[in-house]
Amino acid sequence: MSNKPNNKQLKSEIRRQIRADRNNFSPEYQNQAANQLIKQLCQQDLFNQAKRIACFLSFDGEISTQPIIQHLLSNEKYCYLPKLKPFKPNRLWFMPYDHTSQMIENRYAIPEVDEGVNKAIAPSQLDLVLVPLVAFDLNCNRLGMGGGFYDATFAHFKSQKKRPLFVGLAYSKQQIDDLPNDPWDLPLDGVCTDKKFYRF
Repeated sequence: MSNKPNNKQLKSEIRRQIRADRNNFSPEYQNQAANQLIKQLCQQDLFNQAKRIACFLSFDGEISTQPIIQHLLSNEKYCYLPKLKPFKPNRLWFMPYDHTSQMIENRYAIPEVDEGVNKAIAPSQLDLVLVPLVAFDLNCNRLGMGGGFYDATFAHFKSQKKRPLFVGLAYSKQQIDDLPNDPWDLPLDGVCTDKKFYRF
């Protein structure tokens, strides 16, 4: 019988370590990284040409998306934020967001747009989805928080040519050499960090 850890165990350990490291970043480093992140994004055609962009509100030490959201709202782009579906499987709606949006906390204490889900955009209508992650590697693999929300929401796009582009957002320190992956994991088209943009 092998004692080699399986993918679930490996992912759990990577997740634990990087989340701990990320939550120890200094406020100065966090602010600097967030400002560098939007500069990196603004150099990318896939970002500049997109009009309907899904983003997220940073949580649990994630790199701040506030500069990105401010940029979207100031440059005539449409910004959408995730809203948890209250039933299994774990999936997301994407709600239109602007400075007038009323917010309410979900079960993870993350603010969501407090509007009826009839206002949500169809995922197929998004041009670009900016995705949170805990770790990534240069084989377009992403490790999320473990809930599977993004994997399940966009699973049906894996075999489709017309789909949004998926770009992970991360600190450069969240890159690892080789991330274990499973068939249901959402592959990324790129990752933007405070240091570099990786296009896969």
